[in-house]
Amino acid sequence: MKIEQHPRMRDIDVGDEVYSYQYNLFARVEEVFPAAVCVKVGKLSLQRHLDLLIDPQLWRADDIENLSVCRYCGSRHELHVEYGTGIPFRVCSQCLSTPPRRRMPPVS
Repeated sequence: MKIEQHPRMRDIDVGDEVYSYQYNLFARVEEVFPAAVCVKVGKLSLQRHLDLLIDPQLWRADDIENLSVCRYCGSRHELHVEYGTGIPFRVCSQCLSTPPRRRMPPVS
């Protein structure tokens, strides 16, 4: 049996920034799997005294957005932050020069 890679996973590399729609969190990718990514998220522990713990989590490909690539064409070059949604999506210079109505996010 062959394991197939989820379409969203082909552009994700270790070190990329991803956003989880399920948890509403940003994190950096530590490991990439065929249908998920492993990230490390800081969380506060209130036992005895205040501690910051690093918690590894597995996020499904369907629940994440890669913020390290252009959201329209997938390029990694000349990225600019696109504001207005609350999520810092990135757009390359070429797509930024395209009128907004003609830009289409890739279908996953």
